[in-house]
Amino acid sequence: MQLDAEISKRISIIKYVMIIGIVITHIPPFVHIHDFGFTIFESIKVFFAHGVFKVAVPVLATISGFLLFSSKLHLNYSKLVYKKSKSILLPLIIWNLPFAIIIYLIQFYELSVYQYWIKLHPISIDKWLLVVIGWTGLPVNYPLHFLRDLFVVALMTPLFWLLLKRIPYIGFLVILTVYYFDLDGGLVMRNNMLVTFYIGALAATQKWDLKYLDRYYSQLLLVFICACFVITIFRIDNRELFVILSPFMVWPFFSQITNTRIGDILHRYSKNSFFLFLSHAPILFVLYKVYVNLPIEIPYFVFWCVAPIVTILAANPLVKKTREWLPNTSQIALGGR
Repeated sequence: MQLDAEISKRISIIKYVMIIGIVITHIPPFVHIHDFGFTIFESIKVFFAHGVFKVAVPVLATISGFLLFSSKLHLNYSKLVYKKSKSILLPLIIWNLPFAIIIYLIQFYELSVYQYWIKLHPISIDKWLLVVIGWTGLPVNYPLHFLRDLFVVALMTPLFWLLLKRIPYIGFLVILTVYYFDLDGGLVMRNNMLVTFYIGALAATQKWDLKYLDRYYSQLLLVFICACFVITIFRIDNRELFVILSPFMVWPFFSQITNTRIGDILHRYSKNSFFLFLSHAPILFVLYKVYVNLPIEIPYFVFWCVAPIVTILAANPLVKKTREWLPNTSQIALGGR
């Protein structure tokens, strides 16, 4: 299916903005929503990290489901497995393995007193599978657990297609049941991805009018903002309903910026979004280590505001130079992007 040019542009913009949002949610150190105080700064942090950009992964999962089924890739399973192994699994391994090796060498030679969350020395196969591909938990480059789940969900495409071509909307209830009762048994760590991926697949196979909700963008945006305020005020931890419904609230808003100057700028840099996603955690880690070891004391809110800007600005020239100097390597490391 040939995508409408405006829809294609909107998708690219949303993906980039959502990945910027993921960068913001991962600014160290991690703080659970219940551990925040009620200062203005902490409330702002909750609003964005646990509210606004909590929707980044479900929105990206919905887009992934839509793109996969729009491309008809579900009709050729061997081609699907090959393409997803190249575009998802390979980057997952490449962007985890070097960091796992570094941690192993540090622990083997006792080069640091820093206590890493996992012991890779002595070598244990299950621990290496964990840190490299997120076999049973978070990999060492922890945001990439999204790729791990996305790969698993992509492999489940024949099951989705079985439902979609016979009982698409009853199938949605089936997926909701699997999600709610956690019947996948941990196969998908963030199992609401089953629901949001299926929503994207529904949109593609049932040929939803993707511009239908655009006329209600202001009302849906208001609902979204109010929900984020409620989450912030009451420090709501269970945001599953908000997460699942978020694509319907977020998608229409971007219709208003797609053909603006801001939209054009975001679209121009959207080609770097995957590199930003893959690299942001290591960059943020380095920035945080520099920050905590500075000889002068700088308020944390300054770091929180500056770190994502530096990360985003650093990613653009880094990926550009990588593509120039190592074109073949970058093709592999970025999954052919």
